[in-house]
Amino acid sequence: MSKKIFVTKPFLPPLDEYVKILEKIWSSKNVTNNGPFHQKFELELAEYLDVEYVSLLNNATTALLVAIKALDLKGEIITTPYSFAATAHSIVWNGLKPVFVDTDSYAGNLNPVKVEAAINDKTGGIVAVHNYGIPGDVYALKNISKEYNLPIIYDAAPSMGVRFKGESIFSLGDLSIISFHATKVFTTLEGGAIISSSLEMKKKIDRFKNFAIIDQENISGLGINGKMNEAESALGLLQLKYIELNICKRNDIYDLYTKALKSNKNVRLLTFPKFLKYNYAYMPVFFNGGIVPRDKVYQALKEENIICRKYWYPLLTDHKFYKNSKINDLTNARKLSNSVLCLPIYPDLDKKNIDLIIHVIEKVLG
Repeated sequence: MSKKIFVTKPFLPPLDEYVKILEKIWSSKNVTNNGPFHQKFELELAEYLDVEYVSLLNNATTALLVAIKALDLKGEIITTPYSFAATAHSIVWNGLKPVFVDTDSYAGNLNPVKVEAAINDKTGGIVAVHNYGIPGDVYALKNISKEYNLPIIYDAAPSMGVRFKGESIFSLGDLSIISFHATKVFTTLEGGAIISSSLEMKKKIDRFKNFAIIDQENISGLGINGKMNEAESALGLLQLKYIELNICKRNDIYDLYTKALKSNKNVRLLTFPKFLKYNYAYMPVFFNGGIVPRDKVYQALKEENIICRKYWYPLLTDHKFYKNSKINDLTNARKLSNSVLCLPIYPDLDKKNIDLIIHVIEKVLG
């Protein structure tokens, strides 16, 4: 039986390079609590992302929890049903109520018209996503945010390296979240960050992620242990050396898929305007016939030991936990959810395997 091909595989730098850094950590015995690698990673990451302030955390879910707390959101939070569970979970964990509205029909980002229609006197904010690392109608959402005085948090988990009209995608919204999970373009094994635009907000976030400690005898309120350790910070510093090369390799793979499938009338692919520098975090394919051909292709690939993922199926609102939430019409989100399949994409994916994946898809679709 052939070796399994998964939807993604983490890029890890040469082990000997990482060991040299670990030896310094072992020697210093400084393994956590805002150590020198943590501080350096924050600064270099902010420079790479072209943002003002970065706060490192132990994962992106903790980052979402802390971001909502730092903005002191209240009441009902408008969000998307077309995302990973952490997006909505973070709202509920903070004791707030998610209000699910529909997405666009292209990449699954919040539809501003539906967002505005859902606003009432209980609405306390918006938790949006850059789905697949691709921004939606961010200007319309910004206008809604200003008009109704509603903070926006962007769950930009897969967006490392993405630039929008020459600017960092993380400059959008009041706060933005990034993930360094093993499934992402850039990984520190686990980890995440919150991007903010003021020193005051960064200090507030940094207190929350460290139990709200002021000094050895005082805390300022309710906090959490969300710190990134030195080993992960050091890996992040090393990974910054390779990020652009890896994005280029992913771009090449995306182009191979696109060249082969773009003329197939049974599928729809995502293409990108020149003003978007994408990181090729995902290779989503949308099947025009919906769930039946999608699942046939999924199963046929699985039989070849090619494990794809249906990002995002089912919708969050289809899970039992969220069935009693406030749910609006979700026509676009449901159509996307029933038709999407994300194909394998990672820097060292072999062309032979890409050709096999394409062959299986074309065989099933006739």
